Amino acid sequence: MFQETILQKRDQFTKIFDQLTHSISWSVDKRVRMSITSQFMSTERDFDPKAYLYVIDFIKREEGWFSSLPYNTRYILAALLITQFEDPYKAYSELKECYEVLTNNKFRKGPYTYLSAFSLLTHKKENGNLAEQAQRAMEIYKAIRSRHFFLTSSDDYPLSVLLSQSNRSIDSLMEDIEYFYDFLSKHGFRKGNDLQFLSHILTQGQPERRVQLAETTARYLEAFQSEKVKIKGMHYPALGVLALIDTPENTLADVIKAYSHFNESKLFRWYKDMSLLVAIQLYVQQIIADNSVLSVGIATSIQTILQAQQAAMIAVISAGAVAAASSSNGGGN
Repeated sequence: MFQETILQKRDQFTKIFDQLTHSISWSVDKRVRMSITSQFMSTERDFDPKAYLYVIDFIKREEGWFSSLPYNTRYILAALLITQFEDPYKAYSELKECYEVLTNNKFRKGPYTYLSAFSLLTHKKENGNLAEQAQRAMEIYKAIRSRHFFLTSSDDYPLSVLLSQSNRSIDSLMEDIEYFYDFLSKHGFRKGNDLQFLSHILTQGQPERRVQLAETTARYLEAFQSEKVKIKGMHYPALGVLALIDTPENTLADVIKAYSHFNESKLFRWYKDMSLLVAIQLYVQQIIADNSVLSVGIATSIQTILQAQQAAMIAVISAGAVAAASSSNGGGN
């Protein structure tokens, strides 16, 4: 079924991307626009440029001049609110409450705490206390940082919030994270923040299947490489998501075919790294929609992981743009 719709999805992606570009600005990094388009592709709702701009303007007015929310993150946040909630304006007010709860529990103000607030909003424990969940998320973050001090920063906030929903002990979660990190670093994955992100993602699997899950993730890397697809650190989280869903034997052919189709598009001609991410994301979203085998919990977690990955990538792109601008402005001194 996926192969029957992939060309249609490619055309739909291009259409939304063009509408989005005309709605915001050509000056916004193309990869950011692609990531936002991917978010809108995750829903069956039609993209409404006017409604999107209204939400962006609403957030801008509510945040004020001295907000710690960068404009690129504002764009992705507006997309998340529109695609995940019937009333994005009400959801924004609830998100701000979550944001305040997090900052009251020592999360630093900034874009990643906004994204963490979204994760908290969409993963509230049933009948749970937001303050207690935020406190547990900070304890998880500190535990991660104590083990990988130089790798851990505010970009680990969103997944710390996601992990806080687990009823497992923090020591048990840390043990799994370390296991995945060590195993995969010995099986072709480069040590660093991308591998740490991947290790966090894999803890969403069943603890008793961690050996199988680690081996499956390593097989994905080998399988893509055997197809001459270059895997970079930015793709690591996507491999983890695929491993949570199924094995390479059952998924790779569809993903590679989708990747090839997207590469044929003019839009992706010089952005093959993004082409692979989009192909995997669309495949995963189709599987979640069609597959009743996946539990609601894991399906929801996977959606949040994809959103966190997109948001983290946008933050990295934005930081690079700021650094480049600063370098350019200071180059003559």
